[in-house]
Amino acid sequence: MNKRLIYLLSFVLVLSTAGNATADLVLHLPFEDAQNPIDASANPTTVGVLGSLNLIDGKLGKGLEFDGNNANRVEVTHAGKLEGMSALSIAAWVLPRNIASYEGMSIVSKRNAFNDGDVYNLFIWTGQFVNGRVNGNNANIGLSTIVLEDDTWYHITLVFDGQGNAGEKIKLYINGALESSDDHPDNAVNTGGAPVWVGELDAARGFAWDGIMDEVRLYNHALSEVEILSAMEGKPWPYAFGPDPADGALLSDTWVNLSWSPGALANSHDVYIGDNFDAVNEGAEGTFIGNQATTFAVVGFPGFAFPDGLVPGTTYYWRIDEVNDAEPNSPWKGDIWSFSIPPKTAYFPDPDDGAESVDVDVQLSWTLGFGAKLHTVYFGDNFDYVNNATGGQAQGTTTYTPGTLKMAKTYYWRVDEFDIVETYKGDVWSFTTEGAVAALDPANGAVDVTQTPILTWTPGVNGASHEVYFGADAASLELKASGILGSESYEPGQVVCVATY
Repeated sequence: MNKRLIYLLSFVLVLSTAGNATADLVLHLPFEDAQNPIDASANPTTVGVLGSLNLIDGKLGKGLEFDGNNANRVEVTHAGKLEGMSALSIAAWVLPRNIASYEGMSIVSKRNAFNDGDVYNLFIWTGQFVNGRVNGNNANIGLSTIVLEDDTWYHITLVFDGQGNAGEKIKLYINGALESSDDHPDNAVNTGGAPVWVGELDAARGFAWDGIMDEVRLYNHALSEVEILSAMEGKPWPYAFGPDPADGALLSDTWVNLSWSPGALANSHDVYIGDNFDAVNEGAEGTFIGNQATTFAVVGFPGFAFPDGLVPGTTYYWRIDEVNDAEPNSPWKGDIWSFSIPPKTAYFPDPDDGAESVDVDVQLSWTLGFGAKLHTVYFGDNFDYVNNATGGQAQGTTTYTPGTLKMAKTYYWRVDEFDIVETYKGDVWSFTTEGAVAALDPANGAVDVTQTPILTWTPGVNGASHEVYFGADAASLELKASGILGSESYEPGQVVCVATY
């Protein structure tokens, strides 16, 4: 039996205003029947299939397959609960196909036509981006920054909050991460009496869906982040999420207050932290700092974990396992997050170490080491000189201008940092000015290169021809080839294994 790998795309449209105090599921289309789909919510609405749809494996059980023909779609009869409310959330798992073949493809829409009973629309449009629109407003929308692809799972959430903060009334999330945020002039969802269309914008627009849909849900409140994650799973999200500081953050102090958002079922939290990923992942001895009811933990401060402070130049890893002794699946092991304390040496050089085609009038800059007050720069065209230099003039700024440099030449530089107590010798960085060949392939220092390499490069800006010198002894390279622009390659033939060239 042949199997086709398919990925599903989930969309959640969330609209919020002020009138409802409960979080009711007002429409639930599980799509377990292609001829007679039902609304499984507590107060069901009439649902019908126009044309023909196929029942197929979905994301959660079965789903409906659409073919891109707007004659084949789902119509949900208008009911008052589906519009005019103070909050609305729309969620759907969908799998798109052939996106580039269509002007647009609609997931869920409630309108008779554009600006006729136009309440909300969620669809893929020009450039394969997701668009989420409320009350026909084209200026303030939820818009994805990523381009959607066929046969790829996404979970997309559009949030409209009429009572929200300025600039945050309409938001778009993909896979639980915020994609965009904007303002919106309205504070409620319109009314218009139109049906809810699944797989088309309206009865005649021609934005038919091509692909699969499953688990279409409408709620009358704005889903929270954990509720969005729960909608993705079709059940409560049990894991900790939303770490602060963000995963991979670079901090500016030797202590930190870690915090997170709890999973939906947690009533306490096991906290692990250490400077070794594997140890934290395995819960090794010394990484568990306790079980607690609160969703924050101080580290690097007297009386807490790492009481002597976090160490500059170190990356720390942490994990939160959610605990509920009444649940048989507890604890729920969390992801490994990390943060780093900057080193005491200078870092993040600009231009980058090894940069090519650098302007001859470059200004050098760097990020100062942790606690650094003064900086001493050493610069030259000889690695050993720069590496061994001492006695330079300290400065207070983190920039250095070496003056106009020669073209097609490699330069080296080093920054030593002084924190009033001690000097910390920096790494030696290098760059090559414009005019030299670039984009070497294999790259300088490459390993595991084939025994029959083809050497290629990009010519320097003023180069009219080239000469290739090649060999295993850097002190006595031999001229092997020459050529003109457009012939930037050389094949040395089979070279000796386990040798440097």
